[in-house]
Amino acid sequence: MEQNRRLQTDTQHLKTQEHLSPVKQAETDYRAFKRKILKTLPKRSQAVQESQQGLLTEIDGFLNSKELQAQAGQALRASGNALAQWDEKHQHGSRKAGRRTQEFATNFAGFVKVYGAFFDVARQAGGPYSEVAYGTLSLFFMNDDKFVNTLDELQKSFPRIEMAEELYSQASVREKVSKVYGQVILFAREATKYFDAKPLVRIMKAFTSPAPLAVDKVVQDLHRCLAEVNAEMGFLLHGRVLHISNQNDDLRKLSNDIKKQNEELKAEVKGLRAQNDHVINQNEELKAEGKGLRAQLASMEEAKAIEMARTDDENLDSLCRVLGGDPEEHRDPNLRRRTLESAFPEALGNLDITRDWSASFHQMTAELLESNTAYQDWLKSSASSLLVFEGATAPEGEARQSSSSSCWLSPAVVHVHHRFQSEGKSIAFYTCQPDYREKKTTSRLVISSLVCQMLRWKPQVLRNKDKELTAIVKSENWNSEDARIAIARQFELLDTVLKLLPADEEIILILDRLDLCMEPVHLLLTDFQQLALHSPRKLKIVVIMERILNSYVRGECMMFLKSGARHHSFGKMGWDQDRKSY
Repeated sequence: MEQNRRLQTDTQHLKTQEHLSPVKQAETDYRAFKRKILKTLPKRSQAVQESQQGLLTEIDGFLNSKELQAQAGQALRASGNALAQWDEKHQHGSRKAGRRTQEFATNFAGFVKVYGAFFDVARQAGGPYSEVAYGTLSLFFMNDDKFVNTLDELQKSFPRIEMAEELYSQASVREKVSKVYGQVILFAREATKYFDAKPLVRIMKAFTSPAPLAVDKVVQDLHRCLAEVNAEMGFLLHGRVLHISNQNDDLRKLSNDIKKQNEELKAEVKGLRAQNDHVINQNEELKAEGKGLRAQLASMEEAKAIEMARTDDENLDSLCRVLGGDPEEHRDPNLRRRTLESAFPEALGNLDITRDWSASFHQMTAELLESNTAYQDWLKSSASSLLVFEGATAPEGEARQSSSSSCWLSPAVVHVHHRFQSEGKSIAFYTCQPDYREKKTTSRLVISSLVCQMLRWKPQVLRNKDKELTAIVKSENWNSEDARIAIARQFELLDTVLKLLPADEEIILILDRLDLCMEPVHLLLTDFQQLALHSPRKLKIVVIMERILNSYVRGECMMFLKSGARHHSFGKMGWDQDRKSY
């Protein structure tokens, strides 16, 4: 960027020098003229100023003298007799710098300021042109005040032209301005020569003419050059005005086009807004329609879900009927609790009854159950496992008002159910003794109830498996007289249902008084153990039994608990109710 600026400046210098005298010639002429004039000046004269600022400072210092300020008003009013006053001042000698000199200095300062733009042409040309111009005027100023009227006339007649850079860049203007520059220097030199002449010659010329003829001719040439500058600048300014006017017309046309485009855009935006409003309205309508459709869909889905749930329930009821029913009194733990509360009130926390002989015997309280090692090990086991409690109830171990023959271990099923229910576990409960009476039942009813309870948790699993399950129930081996075959088929059904349930769901099976089943109980325990061993999910099984009277079966059960896979089987055989010791 700096290199481009320097190149532009050099180009401007060359264009200006085309219309000025060569640099060396101008400098040589000025130095010769300066030496000649300085020989005639008094020694007290100030140094030659070769810049506009220096020259104006010198003039300003000259004008600020107290003596000139005191005489300024009178000198202006007496300007008509300038020549006589000038002669009188110089004859007496005591007032060498009077009013006429003040007028000369004032006019000279105005002249320098007004035409500084013409002299600054030299700066654009470079070299010594600027020093030549201001140095010549400085020599002229240091001589005399003869040319007061001449300077005033020139100052008023010169055109007031701002040297706009874009106008001066025109070649025709540069040529004419350069001529004015030369004419001013010539005028100053001729005036200086006039003052440099002998006093007698100047006096004679003063009576014949206010300025020497050579100076008059220079002034005339200067007037002509300035008129040419004025005309050329006016022509160019007129062209600029016309150009600006055309630009203004173009801008007005562009402005009108923009306004028209703006109006069109406004109309387009208005249309787009209308379209947008229409789209928004349509969107709202679609939202409302979508909301209605979603509501209809939800209603349809809800109706479908209700219908499917109804179908699932129907399928479940149908399967349960095939299984032989699922009596509520056998699977309701609350009904069982009420029965056991009357037989063993202390075991279930009913302390409001009258104390009788049962208070002398241990009762299956929650504390007693929690203290049992086998029970604790069963709870802590992370694998599927089986817990078995078996024992005899003392004849006086039940409450006096009870007429039942309940097992003193049965309250354990209530405590276990309460514990796992509070943990949110899935529990299938079955008691073979729903009331006070001991009544034999079958393993088929036990397994059927457990299956129906588990299917109630997820009845939808029957949608694809109801035929398969029904086929198992209706198979020939389901009611086989061979207990082993029938039990195996029953546990096949139970295992199939367990596999239909979520694998991450822990399932609790609670069986009370399994000893009332007509089938050998040790066979049931064996299959429950196998079920726990091979279950795909965590399975906890609790079995409560009264003392088994059949010695063979009891012996098999005891062998069962001592057999392999012990880590899956826990319990206590022969946990008989005994009297408390005091």
